[in-house]
Amino acid sequence: MRRSSAPFVALAGTAVALLAGCGDNPSGPDTFTPPDGTHQSVLAAVTGPGIGGLSVSPVAIASKTFDAVIKIRVEGARANTTYYVQRAPEIGRASGADGICQRALGQSPWSASDPAAAAFVTFPLAGAPGVNFTTLSNGNGSIDFEFAAPTIAAGTAFDVMFRLVDNVDAPAAELRSGCFTVTAK
Repeated sequence: MRRSSAPFVALAGTAVALLAGCGDNPSGPDTFTPPDGTHQSVLAAVTGPGIGGLSVSPVAIASKTFDAVIKIRVEGARANTTYYVQRAPEIGRASGADGICQRALGQSPWSASDPAAAAFVTFPLAGAPGVNFTTLSNGNGSIDFEFAAPTIAAGTAFDVMFRLVDNVDAPAAELRSGCFTVTAK
């Protein structure tokens, strides 16, 4: 009995088409160019759809404390969804600028310290309105904002990781940045 090769040919063609969509294609679904800025990172989907990028650009101010312009862009995320901007800065504990982002990853000294720190905190500082944006019907969205932290002195270096979530308490969609080190100007 002779078997037809048609299913194999169709499967092989599908595999080639799928592989063509992967890799280093600059216009492919797995790449994103972050907005211009001093420190840049791609935002990758942890749960839910989408891809994006962010930049953090510290600026020098007269008070010599931390101030930065933050730009965020996303594409193909959940449509008509409000995303909240969160960060996991590593300031005030050991290994604060080692490029690992232990706080975001729930590792010591952040997880085992007294008191334990939340992995991510929502922008901005307590008492001010939250930083968020709502995506369009195609899942694209963006926000630019300035953030100041008067307790961080100029010259302080710290690791930070960002994430965008659709719900602060129980996220069903999350995009997360890589870890990078920022120095206050």
